[in-house]
Amino acid sequence: MLKRSVFSPWIAHALKDGARLRSAMAAADAESIEHAASVLVESLRAGGKVLIFGNGGSAADAQHIAAELVGRFTVDRKPLPAIALTVDTSALTAIANDYGYDHVFDRQLRALGRPGDVAIAITTSGRSESIVKTVRSAREMGMKVIGLTGAKGKAFAELCDAAVVVPTEETARIQELHLTIGHLLCAIVEAELCGLALPPSPSEHRTKTLTVEAFLPIREWHKKRGDTVVWTNGVFDILHAGHLQSLRAARAHGNVLVVGINEDAQVTKAKGEGRPINTLEHRAALLGGLEVVDYVIPFSEATPSEVLDRVRPDVHTKGADYAPPNGAPIPEAEIVRGYGGRLEFLPLIDGLSTTKIASRLA
Repeated sequence: MLKRSVFSPWIAHALKDGARLRSAMAAADAESIEHAASVLVESLRAGGKVLIFGNGGSAADAQHIAAELVGRFTVDRKPLPAIALTVDTSALTAIANDYGYDHVFDRQLRALGRPGDVAIAITTSGRSESIVKTVRSAREMGMKVIGLTGAKGKAFAELCDAAVVVPTEETARIQELHLTIGHLLCAIVEAELCGLALPPSPSEHRTKTLTVEAFLPIREWHKKRGDTVVWTNGVFDILHAGHLQSLRAARAHGNVLVVGINEDAQVTKAKGEGRPINTLEHRAALLGGLEVVDYVIPFSEATPSEVLDRVRPDVHTKGADYAPPNGAPIPEAEIVRGYGGRLEFLPLIDGLSTTKIASRLA
């Protein structure tokens, strides 16, 4: 059995390093990914096809991206023409044997590619001759080239019409990000060619707080994807461990968590007391800073009934102290059941609901 003390720190470091790179690319490289996607969309829209290639782990990435395009990524739609030049073992071995390995992708591309098609060239180092040679051929043939590479591949990136450079020299991290980039490209292609609108981009402050009106098209997007949207709500004035446990338990009922948060005036009216200690803006910011929370929606009504009737989450969650037969009444229960949603009850912490814990802390 592996000793936890030996490998756990290394595992944590690898995961955090991957997260750090994603954050760095989110800040600096979103536009380069968008540019690559635009090249891909333009070709497919005009009737072009996609030829994808790479060596080793990059060959697996090539096959993965091709499969997502020919099959489906997130929605049912017409198949899109994509070929991984890494899968025909007879062609690969024959070309390598007769012409040399540097020609294995180049020869296939020259046979299958046409002006207006797109080549996606994947190389972590940017120095693989089999890849560089094929990119040069693609450009000569009037094809567009999208390059995926790492920090050593900046010169390679300059050969391409669009390129995404993962800012590290560590091969494993580069390959992890290439897969993520491939998924992003597929998502944008489906959004553009299949009428699947992407959710609105977050603001510069990465806020997750939205009005009901702003969330409705996002709700429709998640519905088309087949996501299970979960709702929970409360004041969330003083966040504590009970809140976090409750939010995690709610998220476990689906893959998207929307948190409704009572506006200051509504809380004051309900309690007959002063405003919450923390403003609505601060409470929403704290909730939005939690990884488990996907969206935050403030509402002013005494109960969330009206909001739920518009948002129509698949699952509405309440604390176990609301559970029948002795639980408190749930005014919005009939609305949720009426549109086909379901109620789920969340476990208490040490026998208390988060509401009761908050009242003790106040």
